[in-house]
Amino acid sequence: MDLSEDKQDRQRPLPNFKDPQSIFDLLNFVVFEFVSLSGSVVTRICEGDMGITREEWQFVAMLAKLGGMSPSDLASRTTVDRSQASKTLRTLEVKGLVNRHQVQGDGRRAIIGLTQQGLALYAEFFPKVVHLHNEILQDLNDDQRDDLAQLMNVLHVRAKEATASFKPENRAPRRQGGRKAKWQSTKLLE
Repeated sequence: MDLSEDKQDRQRPLPNFKDPQSIFDLLNFVVFEFVSLSGSVVTRICEGDMGITREEWQFVAMLAKLGGMSPSDLASRTTVDRSQASKTLRTLEVKGLVNRHQVQGDGRRAIIGLTQQGLALYAEFFPKVVHLHNEILQDLNDDQRDDLAQLMNVLHVRAKEATASFKPENRAPRRQGGRKAKWQSTKLLE
C-alpha cells in the first residue's frame, strides 16, 4: 500500500451504523471488508507456507484448542458448512493431519483428532497468526481490546438470533441455477 492509499484509509468517513445510507454503512459489509483484508494474509500463509487451505487451518486450530470431536460439532464451531466439512476432513486425513476414530458401539459416529503432524503444524502456524492479530490490534489499548471482545460477543449472539428468526421470502431454486437463472432469462428476453 502506498502513502496515498494509507492517507485515504485514515481519512475515510466512519460508517453510519445508526442510520445506514449506503452499503458502506452496513455492518456486514464493513466486517466482510475487514475480514477480506486481514484474512488474505492468513490465506496466503496457509496456502504458501503451510500447504493447507484456510478451512483446513480452522479445523486444525479448533481441534488443537478443543480436542477431539465429531465432524458435525467441528463444522458447527467453524465457518465451514457441513457439506464442505466432510471434504475438508478427508483432505486433512490424506495429508496426515487428522485421524478419525469410530465411536465404540455406534459405527455411524466418529471422533476427529489431530495427529502428531497436525499438532506440529499448529505449533508452527499459530504464532504467525497471533503476530498478525497483534499487528492489527496494535492501536488499541488493553481496555479497548476488552471492549471490542465484549462487543463482538454481543454481536455474535445477536447474529445467531437474527439468522434463526430471519427467513427470506423466497428460497433460491439452487438445482435450477438459483436466482441467477432469473437474471439470465430476463436478459435473454430483451
